[in-house]
Amino acid sequence: SRIEDAFRVIKSDLEGRPVYVRTREHINAHFLICFIALTMIRVIQYHVLQFQEKILAEKKECHWSYGITAVRIKNALAKFCVDPLSFGYYRTTDTLDPDLDLIFKSIGVDIDLRIPTLHDLLQLKYSIDKAVL
Repeated sequence: SRIEDAFRVIKSDLEGRPVYVRTREHINAHFLICFIALTMIRVIQYHVLQFQEKILAEKKECHWSYGITAVRIKNALAKFCVDPLSFGYYRTTDTLDPDLDLIFKSIGVDIDLRIPTLHDLLQLKYSIDKAVL
């Protein structure tokens, strides 16, 4: 059932089908990207479940979507935007999506929505990379 669930997420939430590529290399690359995206979603879901204390040592089985679904993760990440302004500053999304806020909190990243510099954005990326790895 877990394998079927993974393919369902790839086909529906990640839009893995239909594939509009023709060559074998392009088809393989498309599905490789889908599987990498699924892996990233599962890592985020694991961190959210741990943050919400829904994964307990005595539980033998816990469904990924108990914390946050794949489509909610995809939508939350798609809503977060950064636009360049003048003099090296950037404008971020006006309000932080509640699901994105949950994702950041679950990996231990504190995000500030003031007008960041490139250095601030690189620090945010570094802290996310450090927290996830």
